[in-house]
Amino acid sequence: RQAIECAVVRRAASLINDNQCYLLEQNLHQQRIAIDRKQLNDFFQLDDEFHQKLAQIAECQLAWDTVENIKATIDRVRYMSLDHVSPPEMLLRQHHDIFSALEKRDVEAVDKAMTLHLQEISESVQLIRQENREWFSEE
Repeated sequence: RQAIECAVVRRAASLINDNQCYLLEQNLHQQRIAIDRKQLNDFFQLDDEFHQKLAQIAECQLAWDTVENIKATIDRVRYMSLDHVSPPEMLLRQHHDIFSALEKRDVEAVDKAMTLHLQEISESVQLIRQENREWFSEE
């Protein structure tokens, strides 16, 4: 997933226009509202939309389709444990870092921001796995 999404944001940084920046900014604003209202399902939906918009900006819909298939199982686990493992506030801050780098068209910064974001998600899934071994098979 990390290889795909980092390639997507690197490409998006070179293709993004002002209208697309505005749409991403609106998504981030809606994420903030969802967090403030403690509407975690809405936040997750907006989180997915943010990542999907990045793929659309990069003109890489197949990349999003692939990521969506990869992350389906992980998402189910994250939905059950988000609050204490990957607080929405932290995820939103990371999304803002990605957006800020995109807005500057800074390919290296956006790659770094996405890498940090996805590493955090991976670490949170590992923590969830340690805390809830019964949720996982050993296959």
